[in-house]
Amino acid sequence: MVDQLPSIPTPTAAAADDALADRERFMRLFHEGVQREVAEQLAAGLTIYSGGTGAEEGKLFIHTPDGRRFEYRVREDGTREIVRELPGD
Repeated sequence: MVDQLPSIPTPTAAAADDALADRERFMRLFHEGVQREVAEQLAAGLTIYSGGTGAEEGKLFIHTPDGRRFEYRVREDGTREIVRELPGD
């Protein structure tokens, strides 16, 4: 006798919409939290080092407490080299 496996429900369009809305809400809250944390760190006088995303994937950035931003690269010997200063916001 072969045991019958339980059926797996087929996702509905509404479930897919709910999942997308949850993902969008999560990403919005995540980005808001990161922005808040960066602002707090800069206000405390700390420099922020970050990596680019999207069109800036693979680039590295420095954000200084005085509001300046730079793109940099890491040399083979591990030291940093400023590629360019970025325009202010």
